[in-house]
Amino acid sequence: MKATDKGAVDTQEAELRVLRDRIDTVDRQIHQLLNDRARLAQGVAEVKERYREGGETPVFYRPEREAQVLRAVMARNEGPLPDQAVARLFREIMSVCLALEQPMRAVFLGPEGTFTQQAAQKHFGQAVHCQALPSLEQVFSEVEQGSAHYAVVPIESEDAGLIRHTLDLFRRFGLYICGEVELAPEAAAQATDRCPRFLVVGREAIGPSGDDKTSLLLICRDEPGVLHDLLSPFHRRNISLTRLETRSSGEHDWKMLFYIDFEGHREDPAVIELLTELDGLDIEVKFLGSYPKAVL
Repeated sequence: MKATDKGAVDTQEAELRVLRDRIDTVDRQIHQLLNDRARLAQGVAEVKERYREGGETPVFYRPEREAQVLRAVMARNEGPLPDQAVARLFREIMSVCLALEQPMRAVFLGPEGTFTQQAAQKHFGQAVHCQALPSLEQVFSEVEQGSAHYAVVPIESEDAGLIRHTLDLFRRFGLYICGEVELAPEAAAQATDRCPRFLVVGREAIGPSGDDKTSLLLICRDEPGVLHDLLSPFHRRNISLTRLETRSSGEHDWKMLFYIDFEGHREDPAVIELLTELDGLDIEVKFLGSYPKAVL
């Protein structure tokens, strides 16, 4: 090696050593901050446990709060890391910190290795215990009985559209939607591609996050003009529908079932008025939940 070449190599190594030393310093700072955050999470758990002793059941997982945090992470991101990548990192940080507050169990329709499991891990992170179950009915039942904290269920497939069995189970079980997950398909280059969509289901309705959806099931007689009557209350309040599906109830009662997703939360004044008007119609209204729009 020529002396000039050796000198260049030595200079490069010296520059890299400085950068690596700085990386090590930043890594130690990150590590310290992660532990600081984890201790704060433990402090949150201790406060909530004190209120449990007073008879109040603590709620450890707050989907609306998590959505707000992730949106804030993406809004303040200055790069060079992409917004989505930074949000995924924070999702995992929140996942491990939540596990310190309360180990959480989520169930999904098996077998393992399916899109539903991917959706569960995408939404909750790797620190949440996710278990596959053999049937959707068992998935709903585990949550309703309190054996699992949450479930992740398919609602819309890439090729078959709405999952009707999921809707049937929403009619039978008293659970609420508290989140949604979208999985972009590997050939999602075109805007027309439909992403598989999943719902996170729990026992409690959740508060507003600031950017929410609401889902309803409406069951009514199959009569002329019924769709117009159902949609007019939305139109008058400029409430945007994001999904509308209709089908027979599957029973011998000549009834139709409408599944509707729309923008807004049930605590919004316009949505309160909407639900009040719908309750006054000659239809059955099943409130499925208000929940944050998918962030990742």
